[in-house]
Amino acid sequence: MKRQNNKTIPKELHDFLDQYTVDVPPIPLRKNKLDQVGDFLTEPVTNPLDRKSISPSLLLKIQLAPIGIVLALSTGAMLLM
Repeated sequence: MKRQNNKTIPKELHDFLDQYTVDVPPIPLRKNKLDQVGDFLTEPVTNPLDRKSISPSLLLKIQLAPIGIVLALSTGAMLLM
């Protein structure tokens, strides 16, 4: 491959560099379908909880909610008997 910018390279260097040739392998511009599916499946996903701040009070509410629901349902069942 000939150089386009011959004015900035000294003649000695230009002659030295022209002794070498470089073979560039063809690079496919498009991936095949199997690679595209593999990239899609191995792509990292975002954690939906990262957007919400989890505070200690929210964790306490999450842990106590099932107990409150069970107590409310059992109290309601006892009142209906």
